[in-house]
Amino acid sequence: MLFRISAVLAAFTAVLHIFVGTFDTLIPMLEADLPAPVSGTLHACWHMVSLFLVVSAWAFWQGNAFARPVAWLWLGSAAIFVAVGIGQGGLAGLLDLPQWTLLGAGGGLYLYARRVRLRFAKTDHSA
Repeated sequence: MLFRISAVLAAFTAVLHIFVGTFDTLIPMLEADLPAPVSGTLHACWHMVSLFLVVSAWAFWQGNAFARPVAWLWLGSAAIFVAVGIGQGGLAGLLDLPQWTLLGAGGGLYLYARRVRLRFAKTDHSA
């Protein structure tokens, strides 16, 4: 059940990124006066993150071996948002870049669910 919750959280994060973030972050970034290589790189990275988030939701739903490193990437990404947020604005920067909350929760929940499953498998002698 916890795997499914982490997958739903990952899908929710992907939807927010794609349908909300596109308008409040990507479009203003593309409209900024940036050199074409910078703008193009940021635009491509945006869509790479979109793909990563969608694939993550699928991986968490499947609960296979691929999902574990993906969950660690989510935790690493959360740490990056924390570091950048604090670096740019102190503790208030965490409110400016709230992505760390969903990334940390999604990755952490998946890893916790995996640990519970492994612990349960070791103690289940009914089979």
